[in-house]
Amino acid sequence: MPGNVPTTPQYRTADDVVAALERGGITCDVLRRKAGGLDCRTAIDGAEVENQIQVLDPKKSSRNEVGDSIASWRSSGNTVVAAGNWFIRVLPNGSPTTP
Repeated sequence: MPGNVPTTPQYRTADDVVAALERGGITCDVLRRKAGGLDCRTAIDGAEVENQIQVLDPKKSSRNEVGDSIASWRSSGNTVVAAGNWFIRVLPNGSPTTP
């Protein structure tokens, strides 16, 4: 993983990331759950976006493996936010997929 990516905070689950977003003032409504993550929808400045949140267990995935996973998501051309053992891919669509 690139050295400029913060090593913390780390979270146990994607729900913990959603809770942290909410503590920061960003509500993210869960749309669907999948192994190791979830998809949620949020509105920022009136624009709705869908976020794909993934959390990797640091006991099972090295920092390099986390970095490789992030790199594969970045190749999609979407915005990726990452730190510790988690990352969020922000989908730029104006109409998120509904469950």
